[in-house]
Amino acid sequence: MLFHHIIHDLEDWRQVFQDPDAFEPLIREIFRRHGLPFAGIGRCTPGSNAVFRCGGYIVKIFAPEESGIGGRDDFLTEKFGLLRAKRLSVPAPVLYAEGVIEDAHTFRYLLLEYVEGESLAELSPRLSGGERFRIGRRLREIVDRMDVACEPFNSHALFGRAAEERWKAFPASFRRERETYLRQRYGGGRVDGQTEAAGDSAAFSEMAAEGGAVGRTAVYVHGDLNPDNILIRPDGRLCLIDFADAMRAPIELELASLLCDGFRFDADYLAGFLDGEEAFRQKAFRNAAGEKGNLIRESRKEEGRREAKLSESLLFGLLIHDYGVNIIRDNIGAPERIPSLKTLRERLDYALLTGTQTS
Repeated sequence: MLFHHIIHDLEDWRQVFQDPDAFEPLIREIFRRHGLPFAGIGRCTPGSNAVFRCGGYIVKIFAPEESGIGGRDDFLTEKFGLLRAKRLSVPAPVLYAEGVIEDAHTFRYLLLEYVEGESLAELSPRLSGGERFRIGRRLREIVDRMDVACEPFNSHALFGRAAEERWKAFPASFRRERETYLRQRYGGGRVDGQTEAAGDSAAFSEMAAEGGAVGRTAVYVHGDLNPDNILIRPDGRLCLIDFADAMRAPIELELASLLCDGFRFDADYLAGFLDGEEAFRQKAFRNAAGEKGNLIRESRKEEGRREAKLSESLLFGLLIHDYGVNIIRDNIGAPERIPSLKTLRERLDYALLTGTQTS
């Protein structure tokens, strides 16, 4: 026996998944199988799977099915995402090996390249405006290449039961408005006061299927472009990691994750991502001109229209995201203090206008 812990549920897994001593025998066996020298174990940023650094490699051991999270589906999703990224020239770690170990539990694993560098979360406070702009622009190029139509590759779906449970952090008034809004967006028609209870994941899943979430509007989305999953190598190249939450969904889901959580509404990242060089020149021109003159006023009006459209896209993306509640809590405000979609829109507008988080 290589693994000496029994996993009955998620809490059992949480108690052990970051413990290098618990996983050392499994990792030694992985390296033995692939003819590689074992060079010790180092911890990595915790997620939901067991991830450790071993020399120039990352070993990712996926939670067993008994934990109730991911398991085989996450393993196949991550593998698919890495191979697809290589095919599309999306920067991601090299996948060196994969396998399954039948032990106390069934453990699926990936052996990946260890990427030297820092996460965007670590590096961002030290970056200049120009550097943030260039990273935003580069991420736009990556998303344009990655988030395109894709064949079905996993069973991940919007509005799962666990995701819908998280929305109970919001007042009932907000949840009712969210249901109405989503039914309208998905072509389900208006909803009157005699609707099903807000948070009904089965109803939402049916609505998504009928309304096109897995139809012509669906693209491949990474699903978790938070600043910990965006790495910057020492030479400035970017690298995306952790593809296990990928799915087919509307592009707005990806935008909500990246712009709200990855960029945290920073104006320079947003300018690079949304507009490129022209936005950077216009920003410099407005600053130099002191925002005077008819040309500047017209420019501001156009920006206002675009920001309103962007705000609506982010609103939709947040409302369908599995972790939309978490993104809102971390970057916009406490859910219990957001009683309506109007309040959420206002906070989004403020964040986009000022380039700052509101939480």
